[in-house]
Amino acid sequence: MVPEEYFLTWNQQVGAVTMAVAGAEGDEFVLENGKRVYDFTSTSFQTSFGHTCEPIRSRIHQQLDAMPIASPKAIFGLKQQVSSDLLDVLDLPQVEGGRGKIFYTVSGSEAVENALKIARHFTGRQIVLARKASYHGASLGAMSVSGDWRSDPHVNFSAGTVRIPEPHDDPLGLATADIIRETGGEKIAAIIVETISGVNGVAIPPLSWWEAIGKLCREHRILLICDEVLSGFGRTGPAFAFQHFDLHPDLVCMSKGITGGYVPFGAVWVSDRIGEQYNDDVLACGLTNYGHPLGLAALAGVLSLLRDPEFCVKKQTLETRFCGLLGELVEQHQCVKGFRNRGLLAAIDFDRSPPAWQAFLDAGLYVVLRDHMLILAPPFISTSARLAEAFQALSKVVKDSLE
Repeated sequence: MVPEEYFLTWNQQVGAVTMAVAGAEGDEFVLENGKRVYDFTSTSFQTSFGHTCEPIRSRIHQQLDAMPIASPKAIFGLKQQVSSDLLDVLDLPQVEGGRGKIFYTVSGSEAVENALKIARHFTGRQIVLARKASYHGASLGAMSVSGDWRSDPHVNFSAGTVRIPEPHDDPLGLATADIIRETGGEKIAAIIVETISGVNGVAIPPLSWWEAIGKLCREHRILLICDEVLSGFGRTGPAFAFQHFDLHPDLVCMSKGITGGYVPFGAVWVSDRIGEQYNDDVLACGLTNYGHPLGLAALAGVLSLLRDPEFCVKKQTLETRFCGLLGELVEQHQCVKGFRNRGLLAAIDFDRSPPAWQAFLDAGLYVVLRDHMLILAPPFISTSARLAEAFQALSKVVKDSLE
């Protein structure tokens, strides 16, 4: 294959596996040959509301006609209303009675970048703790706290990062406590964690780990940054994954589902304690497209859906069906060792390498493969019947390729 005149991400350019797409509708891609492919991972986990979601699209169209561009310093009704609504959904009341503050970005990597900048500036400390199996973004700062293979080829700023064990390897946080003592708690600005991880295996930390982390953060005055770029906006059930664990983070990073993928956008929530610091200190963070009107309009559509009782009931029904179908897959195939899931996010474990990506595409399924795992994240707007059809196709691929 001759390389394209643009780069393909996370790939060597010659021989990269691709698909020729003509369009998309609902929960499916339409290929150039007319074949329909079920979007089993919501594209890159961002297309939570499908490809043709009218509540999001209509708001973007209206905003495009009304005011498509705005200065980062502009104050306007949409910006104020959406920010207030987002704070409602985050539901993180502060001791002082406030609700924290939002810093807008254009991507998840930029959300993490700015969270790290704010945490280090606010505390005056430089070290950040991060898990070994983690992914926080592709920019240099975000990659410095990422622990997976994607950081390996790059020179980054990981000198300011100290690795801690995975939660299931340290369920009581004892090894993490030793690392903090060895590093010096007074040098550590923050710990950044994917509340529930995505492509690195849908790791769901036990409550005992979160309790230990919370205690260590309070003891050493370390900030907790929850990376909700993938898990936020309903992906794991509630609006945000930290709501599973009754956590009270100091910063929350958001992107992907924040606009359903319709507009590149992101955000960082900070607590009142941090926000008040910048009433007098200069916040040395900013982006040309900060608080972009089209991103805010798409976010307004997302929040309207998350507050819609009928939509939420349908989503909960789909979550229940998803979990049931995952269990059936384990029962049907000996090569499937088990699964982990919350809401509409799951990792399926195989006892050997799963079939190649092309085999799933040929079966009409768009999936994410990682080592001996298959990662699934179907769109919220799918139906139980369509989901069951996708699992039937998935089961056939597993049977034909592995059994």
